[in-house]
Amino acid sequence: MKPEEILDPATMPEDLQWVVTHYRLQPNDPVFLLIAWHWNRMKACEDTVKLAIVELKSALDARVTSLEDAAETVAGVNTMLAQVQDALEQKPAQLGQQFEKELKEPVAQAVSQLQTLERSLAPLARNFQMARRRQLLAALLIGVALGVLSSVIVLLA
Repeated sequence: MKPEEILDPATMPEDLQWVVTHYRLQPNDPVFLLIAWHWNRMKACEDTVKLAIVELKSALDARVTSLEDAAETVAGVNTMLAQVQDALEQKPAQLGQQFEKELKEPVAQAVSQLQTLERSLAPLARNFQMARRRQLLAALLIGVALGVLSSVIVLLA
């Protein structure tokens, strides 16, 4: 962005344009320069946050897809188990043992897939917690910075 664009009040949002016109700030006024600089920094921050949101959404979409697959697997296992239970109630114990042998592998496979999914989601949960903490810290620091700037402006006014 060119310096002329930064100093152009028309590139600012309406509320900042109102501040500039209401207090009759000139482009060479330090307060105007501070407001323009701050607006450009916030705009860059918004772009960074939007990019991070897009990246997070794409990562979540992949995780949701794998969760859907796991849920379908679990649902399939549940229906198979219900069918097996019906068959076991109607057939002698010998056939029950045969079905048990046949179902051990798919159930063990489904359980191992669920355990793998649980292990793969644990780091994602930690990442979400860290992102939340970082956002809270950023909000706190922004608040402190704005408070200090406001105090300095009030003291200098």
